[in-house]
Amino acid sequence: MVTGNKRGFMRILEATIGVLLVTSVLLVVYVNQQPPQFLSSVDYIFNLQKQILLDISSRSDLRGYVLSGDNASLDSYLDIKIPDAYRYSLITCNLNETGTCKLSTSDVVATRSKDVFVEEIIIAADFETGYSPKKVRFFIWENR
Repeated sequence: MVTGNKRGFMRILEATIGVLLVTSVLLVVYVNQQPPQFLSSVDYIFNLQKQILLDISSRSDLRGYVLSGDNASLDSYLDIKIPDAYRYSLITCNLNETGTCKLSTSDVVATRSKDVFVEEIIIAADFETGYSPKKVRFFIWENR
């Protein structure tokens, strides 16, 4: 009977537990880093809209384009960001105006029988440059 070698068994047990801990941590980190393989088009459009509106609200050059009414510069920015599989319309209007932030008639016809996603933000300037807040409404739909 061998009774004096209990210390070796404890080292083997500690090493096994250590390997299991490290392996489980690495597995959790690896699984969390994997991007979702299949993102639905609805989720993709929603994320794209949120990202673009976040860029417009946080970048000073894009905020300036909105406040000055420079829609051509905003459209050139959006043409880079939005894939060809989607069409969009970005409309800026004064905050206190009602009924002006709507799709044009040609866009309404183009969106028939399609899902249209709409998000909006409010862009405001400080009091020194003149306070005239603008509403930015962003429409996006599939181009089929």
